[in-house]
Amino acid sequence: MSGISDNSHQSWSTLAHTTGAAAGHDTCMVGVWDPINSRFLDGTTAALGLINANSLAGVVAAGEGWANSAQGSVISDTTDIAAGQQVVNTLPSSPSWLNQSFQIVQAMPSGNPIASPVIHTNQVKRLRWDPNNEPVKHKVTAADAGLSSIAVGDTLQMVLSVRWPQDIAYYESQINPSGSVGSLTPAVSMAFDNPKRIYKSIEYTAASTTVADEHDAFVDAIIADTADDIHKLVTVTVNSNDLVVEAKFFGQIIDVFVTKNGERSHGVSAETAAPELGVGSFAEVLSREKKAQYSLGHFNRMYLPTGGTTMASKTPGGATSTETAGYDRLFIEYENANGGMPGFNRQGQYSTITLYVPNASYADQDNGLAVEAAFGLQDAAGGSKEFIW
Repeated sequence: MSGISDNSHQSWSTLAHTTGAAAGHDTCMVGVWDPINSRFLDGTTAALGLINANSLAGVVAAGEGWANSAQGSVISDTTDIAAGQQVVNTLPSSPSWLNQSFQIVQAMPSGNPIASPVIHTNQVKRLRWDPNNEPVKHKVTAADAGLSSIAVGDTLQMVLSVRWPQDIAYYESQINPSGSVGSLTPAVSMAFDNPKRIYKSIEYTAASTTVADEHDAFVDAIIADTADDIHKLVTVTVNSNDLVVEAKFFGQIIDVFVTKNGERSHGVSAETAAPELGVGSFAEVLSREKKAQYSLGHFNRMYLPTGGTTMASKTPGGATSTETAGYDRLFIEYENANGGMPGFNRQGQYSTITLYVPNASYADQDNGLAVEAAFGLQDAAGGSKEFIW
């Protein structure tokens, strides 16, 4: 989504399928609709916002704790108290909704907007906010110090093992960030289908007995062999004669070791950068959007696997100043009112909505015209927050 429509708009037709629109503007892609008052909601209305979560507290004498607390004096955690007295939490509470019901409405490239069912706030069981956290690719290093000795005619070879913990759509979105579901490159497809397969680099034959020089030449030979499938899975570089291998994909796990004359010589490669999926990367958003199109549909409206229009940024880092590859994530889990009806199994009792909001500074952010303000999450900008009812 590209911001949130402000409460001055009272028609779904004011939404527009425009990426990068400012928050609180009539060209926003998404609105939070109040079906009772027939208007869009935002943080300025406090209609859908949450009352700040209060931890009920009691004032106790110096040195006393929770067990000594009396609940006759209930104050907020930040209230000034007399010298020597202490505040202890006695009864943590969940925040309360200020609005009776809402709908999530999303503009489409053409035609009418689509919307979620009307969600009564007493149906909401979980609300989680996760600010954007950039993913990190896995990187390992095989140091030349791991090679104790080398003789003229010895052969060195890199061995690579690759694991793919995420589903195929996560990696496919990094190769084919388009509106349709495409195919992976053959090398990646085979690697995904056969996770136990290992890959070997070109063999290098040592020409001297100098470890540093030969290790450097060995890495250079791997880099120069661009036809090898290894280069479709990882990026190989040299750093002070060390072999440095970085995954090509977010969410990819790699293991690397070096053999000398067919036997392992370097031990375990050092992990230079631990893999991290992060939150709200373009790969996450695009893959989840594509999966929603071909397996779940948008708001229960089914789309065919190919040709669907994606709304997330399609380029790492953003194609233009109005696009971004970083998103904040809002997750809403709510009880399906029909879940207990005959013919519905228990697993279908809960439904979820995930909103991805561009991680950007909107002009109207400070005025409450953003999704964080609409859901009472302004103080969560620096970290995750979760409410459970």
